[in-house]
This record gives sequence, C-alpha cells and structure tokens, in this order.
Amino acid sequence: MYNHIKVTPNKNNVGAIIEAELSKFNNDIIEEVKDVLAEYGVVFFRNQRLDSETYIKFAKQFGPLAEYPMLKGLEGYSEITVVEKKPNEEIMFGEGWHTDSTYTKEPPRFTMLYSIKTPEKGKGNTMFASQYKSYETLDEKTKKKIENLKALFSADGPISKTRKNRVDEKGTGIDPKSLNAIHPIVRKNERNNKKSLYLSPGHAIKICDLDENESKTLMKRLMDHQVKDEFVYGFEWEPNCLALWSNYSVLHNPTNDFNAHRVMHRITVQ
Repeated sequence: MYNHIKVTPNKNNVGAIIEAELSKFNNDIIEEVKDVLAEYGVVFFRNQRLDSETYIKFAKQFGPLAEYPMLKGLEGYSEITVVEKKPNEEIMFGEGWHTDSTYTKEPPRFTMLYSIKTPEKGKGNTMFASQYKSYETLDEKTKKKIENLKALFSADGPISKTRKNRVDEKGTGIDPKSLNAIHPIVRKNERNNKKSLYLSPGHAIKICDLDENESKTLMKRLMDHQVKDEFVYGFEWEPNCLALWSNYSVLHNPTNDFNAHRVMHRITVQ
C-alpha cells in the first residue's frame, strides 16, 4: 500500500510506527505520512537524527507553524517549544489528558514531539487515546445529541497548573484567563471524512447551550469514555524519536512516573 515508508499499526490500531529517514524526506514520503496520520491519528518514528533546522523544515510540510502562546521558544528557533521536566520536580508539563491549545481561536491541527533526553525506557511514556475510536463506539443517540454541540475551552482549565514551573522560567506574561475559545466537539477529518470526538479534559470548561448540571453530566460521561483502555496506546520513548499526531483525532497524556531529566522539543502546526 505504501511505496516509500513501512507502516506497522499499534495495538488496537491506535497509532502506527513508521520506518523512514526523516532527515531525507521528499514529497512522496510526506504524502504517505499524511495518509497514515489521517488513518491512525498519531504516528511514531524511531532512530531519527534531526537538528533544529531540519526538524522545522520537516514540520512545515504539514502547514504553517504555530508559536505556543504561554512560553518563549528555543533560543534561535522560536517555533520550537522546549518541554522539560527537571530532576526532583513533582509536576510534569502537560500532565493529564488533553489536546493542545484548544483555548485558541484556531487550535493547532498537528503536534510534533522530538525526544532529546529521556528517562530509562519504559518510564515517561506518552499515552495516546484514539478519538476516532471513542466517537465510533458511542451509541447512536449520543452521536445525534452531540452532533452540533460546542464547548468552551480555557487556558486556565485543569491542566494549567502543570505549566507553572516553565512559565516561571520563561513565560510570555500572557494571563491564561484571557485565552478562551469555543469549538465543536465533533470533528471530521478532511482527508478521509473520519469523525472524532474533540473534547480536551485539560481545557474544557462547559458544553455550550446546556444547563450547568446537564453540561457536567455529559462532559463527565464523554471524558470517561474517551480514555477507555481499548482506545489507548502508550509510546515508550528513547532519544531521537519523533511522535506526530492530529490534535483533532487523539488525546495525549505524558506519564509522570520518573525522577530524571527529560527534554523534548515540540512543534505545533496550524
């Protein structure tokens, strides 16, 4: 099916491993990666050697790059956000189920994470939950109910506490309470028309046009459903790995089960 890359689906078809040398990408490789990404929601590459310039050049093949509003970027490469956990820090940046920057008017379509320094293999895994599968397995009554519903997302949502250490070091000074946006909670992938549930537990405040109790009840039911074991795959990091995912198609959650230095370089794409 693919002529330029080798693809191995993960357990439960939650994401896929792709074998390709990204430092030597071309249009044929990029188009096939886009097809796999549309099908599985998240893809992983091991044994990559990407300097910052090559990493940015690769990322631009997927769309315009988006700067993260809450933190200053890597020196000399503002498009790259350094996602770091230092030894003895209890809180890890981005800990908890979420999808990136849902509180912006145009949330990034894709996120890339490239591993620079990682704890021992098996620690600090990132969990990914397929929102294709979470939507597909909803009963028809619920699908009909949520078809045209929207939710309010805020940068001051539950996950905001996990960025405190990094904001203290290199924050941009933006008040998270000022970043809010409303989006539909069902998305359709333009490449293959697959629908997904779009509701970030780290940022969603309420479902619009429902009273408070109904909003809370429905959000809890959907969020519990989103992260069922059969929708989840955990990626084991080691240095020089790249994960690329659709923020419209998966949730992610980094596992905070280590006490070591971890450094990742993140790029988001509109």
